[in-house]
Amino acid sequence: MKTHIFIATTQGLVAIQNITPIDDEDISSVVSVNGTSTTANISGSYHNFVKKGVGIIHQMFGACSYRIDISARIDQGNSWQVAMYLAHLAQSKGLLGNGEVSQGDTVICATGEVNTTNHQVLAVAEVAVKFKLAQPQLEQWTALGAKVQFLLPQANQSEVKKNNYTLLVSNLEQAATALPNTTQNQRSSSVKNKQLVSINSRYMITGAASILVLIIFLGLNKFTSTDSSNHQAVAKKANNSKVEPTQKIQLVALLKQDKTCAQTSSQSVFLTNEVFADLALNQLCKLYLQTHKSQVQILLIARDAYTVMPLTQSPQGWQIPLPKNRLSDRSYFLVTLVQPLSQEKIEQLRLYREAMPQPKMFTKSALTDWLGEQGVEFAVYTHKLVVE
Repeated sequence: MKTHIFIATTQGLVAIQNITPIDDEDISSVVSVNGTSTTANISGSYHNFVKKGVGIIHQMFGACSYRIDISARIDQGNSWQVAMYLAHLAQSKGLLGNGEVSQGDTVICATGEVNTTNHQVLAVAEVAVKFKLAQPQLEQWTALGAKVQFLLPQANQSEVKKNNYTLLVSNLEQAATALPNTTQNQRSSSVKNKQLVSINSRYMITGAASILVLIIFLGLNKFTSTDSSNHQAVAKKANNSKVEPTQKIQLVALLKQDKTCAQTSSQSVFLTNEVFADLALNQLCKLYLQTHKSQVQILLIARDAYTVMPLTQSPQGWQIPLPKNRLSDRSYFLVTLVQPLSQEKIEQLRLYREAMPQPKMFTKSALTDWLGEQGVEFAVYTHKLVVE
């Protein structure tokens, strides 16, 4: 299922089709129309919206410049900013669609300007016109089976009559809750689970009591005779749970043999105290994390951007994506997990990070504390890709 982001304009809805990181300070961010060389007049404003210092996108999502494709020209104003922020957020989570809506997808239409200092959503003009033009399409998507919302600034509340589509937002944190898998969904799921537990609790208690009596009766003698050996096995297993990830884990780099990746050589990266040795980014072709089979999920968490990314496993190992055209070093955490975190938990981790004013405030200690509260077995490793 995808999340499609549309900018509500006085000419109708404009889809955000694609976002490509450029990450080159010499190249300005650009807004392209339908994937062509035609650029929208808001390209300069979008570049400032991205740029570190005056904008927010570089600081939040890592790359210093982007190309973003939209379905139609937008020539003026700043009411596209909330939608652009949501599109970057959706892309960072692997959710962003291309504007072609299917059954079960999420559709978010938005209008609103952003105060890039305090992240408040500011009032914009002609909200009533934008909603009127969008409404027929909103109804079609709803009939198709999509979840549809129209976001507008809280300050424009009086301009649109109350309806099933509008969501009033006063800041970016509220706007972000429109995306799937937020903590609101997690709370809703928890309430549902509690109701199910309540309905079935008396049956579970009765069954558990019966099983407990049977276990005690049948297993007492066996437990007594093997008590010493069992304790040794448990102790060994506990020790393995702590040291096995370090013993079995290795970072494997495929390095260029010449100026291209036509021929590569494999090299294991030295590990000490859960820190992998630095690698020169310009020498790398591919990078894999190889772990013991007990590690079922790996998360990559960038230290200079609000990125939390589950890695994909291949026969060579868990592939680590290499950033392109970096102008500065990329430092990140690798989290190995014996029990996978659910999508809701990963979303909670992202929101926990995004609540921090700067990505680098998210330290290994803070990450370890958060993971420790989730009741999962984990290890955290640090690595840096160096720009030479």
